[in-house]
Amino acid sequence: MGSIQDDSTPTRDNDITILVTGFGPFQDKFPVNPSFEITHALPDYLPPTKSHKNGIRIISYPQPIKVAFNEVRNLVPKLHDTYAGKVDVVLHLGMASGRKWYSLERYGHREGYSKNKDLDGIMPDPEEGKTTFGDCPGRMATSLDYERILLDWQVNVLAIAEGRSGHQADIRPSEDAGHYLCDYIYFNSLAYFGRRNCMEGGTDTARPVLFFHVPAESDGVMLEQGQAVAVALIRAIASSFGKQRYDGDVRRVEAQHILQRESGPANAF
Repeated sequence: MGSIQDDSTPTRDNDITILVTGFGPFQDKFPVNPSFEITHALPDYLPPTKSHKNGIRIISYPQPIKVAFNEVRNLVPKLHDTYAGKVDVVLHLGMASGRKWYSLERYGHREGYSKNKDLDGIMPDPEEGKTTFGDCPGRMATSLDYERILLDWQVNVLAIAEGRSGHQADIRPSEDAGHYLCDYIYFNSLAYFGRRNCMEGGTDTARPVLFFHVPAESDGVMLEQGQAVAVALIRAIASSFGKQRYDGDVRRVEAQHILQRESGPANAF
C-alpha cells in the first residue's frame, strides 16, 4: 500500500508522483469511510505499461482526514508545504452517500458551507469564503486537462476484463462536489496552489489537484472495485500530466532556441 514514509520504491526520471488522501468515519451511519480504505489499499508504485508510458509513485496520506472544517482548514497548507517539490499531483478522495457511481469533480466552491455542521458541530461563517479567499473566484477548477483525464479514465475502466474488480463500473463527470467537506478540501487545495504559484513568480493557473467521489458502500467487494477504479483514474491523471509536462518541456526548448537565434552569435574580439 502507498505510504507517506516509504522512499524505497525505485523511481525513473519520467515517473509521476501522486499524493492521495481520504476521509475518516462520518457519523454512526458510516463508521468506515471507503475513501480512506481505498486510499490506504493503493499500491506504492504502478509501473509503466505499453499503454501507459509513465511509472507512477503513489503516496497515500496515512491518516484519515477528520470530517471537520477546522481540521481541513489547518491541514491543507501544512500538507502541501510538506510535499512541495515532492509530488506532481494531489488527488483527494471522499464519500458521496447519495451516489451509486464514481465521479470526478470538476469544480471546488468558495462558498455555500453554512447548511450542514461537521463532526464537531461546526460550520463555517457565511462570510468566510469572501474574507479568507477574497482573492479567489467563487468557483475554481483544476489546471489538469479534465476532459482528457475523464476520457482516459473511461477507456481504462472499459479495459478492465470481465470478472475483474471494476469491470463496467459506473463512472461519471460531476460539477457538484456537494458544498460540504469534500468540496471544502478541494477548494482549499486549489486556492493553496493558485496562491503559492503566484508568489513563486508563476501564475494562479497551476493547480494540479482533483477530487474523486466514491459510493458509500464499504464491503469488501465494493472496496476492491473502488481500488480498481481509483487505479484507472490515477493512470489517466498521470497520462495527462505526463503529456502536459512533455509539452511544457518542448515549449521551453523552443523558446530557448528562439532567444538564441535572436541574440545571434557572440562577437569574438
